[in-house]
Amino acid sequence: MKRKLVALMALLASLSLAQTAANPKVTVNIPSVLQLTLDATDYKFDFTDNTLTGTETVTVGGTDYTKASWAAYETFLNTTSGTKDFAPTSIEDAANPDYGTVTVLTNRAQWTVKIDSISGSLTLGNSRVKVFAEKVSGKGTSQTASPTSIASSLTLFSASSNGQGKSTYKLYYLFTMDINDDIPLSGISEYITINLLLTSP
Repeated sequence: MKRKLVALMALLASLSLAQTAANPKVTVNIPSVLQLTLDATDYKFDFTDNTLTGTETVTVGGTDYTKASWAAYETFLNTTSGTKDFAPTSIEDAANPDYGTVTVLTNRAQWTVKIDSISGSLTLGNSRVKVFAEKVSGKGTSQTASPTSIASSLTLFSASSNGQGKSTYKLYYLFTMDINDDIPLSGISEYITINLLLTSP
């Protein structure tokens, strides 16, 4: 009987030694992602361009706009009594010749893309430049119901909730010509830089 008791105690002792504890950690690191890219580097309104026929158009928000060119400008001077909005002659580095593509990549539910600032000034006025953002895919909504004159802090598109993932928008710019413009003999050759900003609360 004593031998059985000693054997049982030895077994229990061996079992207690096998029941050791471990305390692993699970560490999680997740970055906040807030990325904005635009493939277009220069929206060119070249009214001296002789390569276009003056009939080329770009559809923006359901309306066709003639691309800027010498032929289109000559027609404008001959037939217009007020103002007319023109599409760019060309867009440098853009995958599509008619618009720039803006991509938002984020893990934030709320975000806003706006014009943060405008560097430089045009002789005819910066308000002559109009912007229109059209949603292609993803999250958020456009805040430009129609082509709108550019201004600092102008919101282009935004997501108020569930904005995580990739969102793509077409970004159009137009330029307004006025029949009463008094263009100097030297002509006009200048540019402004429109600085876009993606923010999240």
